[in-house]
Formats: sequence, structure tokens, C-alpha cells
Amino acid sequence: MRGRRLYLSLFIVVIVIGFFYAGYKYGVNTRGAEKVLGGNAEFVALYDNTPRVGILVAMPSEAKYVLSRITNKRSFAALGYNFTTGIMAGKPVVLVISGIGEEAAAGAVEATHILFNVTWFVDIGTSGSHAFNHDTGDVIVAARIIPYGNRMYTSYTKWRYMRLGITFPNTTWMKFLYLNCSAKLLSLASRAAEAIKLPETPADLIGSKKPYKPKVWLNGTIASADIWTANSTYIERIHEELGTDAEEMEAYGFGLTCYRLGIPFIKIAVISDSGLTGSPWSPESIKVSMQNGVMLLEKMIELSSSWQ
Repeated sequence: MRGRRLYLSLFIVVIVIGFFYAGYKYGVNTRGAEKVLGGNAEFVALYDNTPRVGILVAMPSEAKYVLSRITNKRSFAALGYNFTTGIMAGKPVVLVISGIGEEAAAGAVEATHILFNVTWFVDIGTSGSHAFNHDTGDVIVAARIIPYGNRMYTSYTKWRYMRLGITFPNTTWMKFLYLNCSAKLLSLASRAAEAIKLPETPADLIGSKKPYKPKVWLNGTIASADIWTANSTYIERIHEELGTDAEEMEAYGFGLTCYRLGIPFIKIAVISDSGLTGSPWSPESIKVSMQNGVMLLEKMIELSSSWQ
């Protein structure tokens, strides 16, 4: 009888210790989630330690072209975001749909970091051209991201750009205007670009009489802000002052959060419209541009084993 009680007691002790261990191990993730999302996070049950390529996309209309190339898909919602894990080009990946805007993208990176072991992160999505030589179907691989919404206005037409940068935990303020993407990932994109050929963009998408031959442009500069600039005069001014190739609305929040977390990152901006040439933003332009960007991304992932 005493032997049975002893075994039962030992069994209970083991169970209690196990619960404490699980609470400690996963409580770190839960507290991290609450810190990011203001205490309204769902309980994080598991941390996926599988090394994965992280893919951030703002809108479902963009994400479906990435998802079409992922196999063994498993989709779920956690920490306020929709995730899909699976295999792309033979490698484990995780895709997160962030929603539109810098803050949404920053939160999506934090949530992904809490849940997954991300080896490198890419933000891929549609963008508007800032140069006459870029049009629908072109793929811009960013070397730099600039928060062009950080301006001090003295009038409606007069402004200057502010070097806000970041403040570190020790209160040191490092000012910068351009945020640099990973040089290694830029090199990987260069190798991938040499191995693919983009299809022609239909003439009707660019208001032309003949199809457009898109290209992969490396070493790009992406303007990022919670602003959609639809005025061609302003677009030309921003391009002249900052050397921008395209604009979109998530890259700086995405990149700055990756930078703080020590995750190598890169931005792939696919041109879906142009306020300079008049090429309109449409479901068909999203399809053409995203398919081109995904072609490059898939090749990058395929070649990434040598990068790692």
C-alpha cells in the first residue's frame, strides 16, 4: 500500500513540475505577445523552432500569389495575425498577412518572431513607380528603405525630411534617413535574378500599343510611409530629392523591427502602377506584378541554402 502511495506521490510531483516547466517555457512567448499587443494576445501554445524563411505580405489579394507556390500548407490565426506555414522551393517558410501600414507590418514581424524561428525575412508587395523607367511588372529589390513620411512642413509645398532613426534601450539616439537591407540577401537576389526571365506585361496594363518587357532592378531605394502619393509632381520631387524607385506602405516598419530583432531582411517591391506613366492599379496589375515578384522570391529561397 505504501509503495502505491509513493509511486502516486512521485507521479503527481512529476506532473506538477511539468506544468511549471511548460508555464515557464511558453510564458516567455505569451508575455512577449502581450507586450507587443497590449495584453490582448491569445495564449501561445508552442514555439516552432524549425528554421524558416519569413514572408510578409500586406493584403490577401497579394498573398494568394505567394500561397499558390507553397505546399503542405497549414493556416491559422494567432496574436492577431493570419499565418500559413509550408514548403516553398523545398524550404520551410511562414507567411504572415500584416494588413496595410507601417504599424501593422511592425506588429506582424514581432508576432512572427515570437512564434517562429525566422532565419531571414522578406516583405513582398505591390508598389507605385517613382521613375519613368519603371512600370507594371518590374521588380525592385531594395538596398535601402526610406521613411519619406517623416517630414517637417513649413507650408503645403515646403518641407524637409527628418532623420529620426531609433533610440536604443540605453537611450542612445542614432539618427539616420535610409535603412539598409541585408547585403547578403541583396547578393542572393542578384544571383536569383540571373536565373529567371520575367514574362512581358500586356500592353493594356500600361496604356501602350505594345507589351512591356519588365526587369528585376537591384540596389533599389523604396519610399515607405502611411501615405499614397498620387500626384505626379510630388512623386517627381520625392524621386529627385531622395533617389526613390517606388513607394509603398509597410517596408520601413517591417525593416526597422527586423533590424531591432537582429533578423536579416530585404524588401521586394513589385511595380503595379505608375502615377508618372498613367499605368493604373488594378486586380490584373496586382496579378502580373506579384507573379513576377514571387518568381524571384522562389528562386531566392531555392538558392538560399548556400547563403545560410
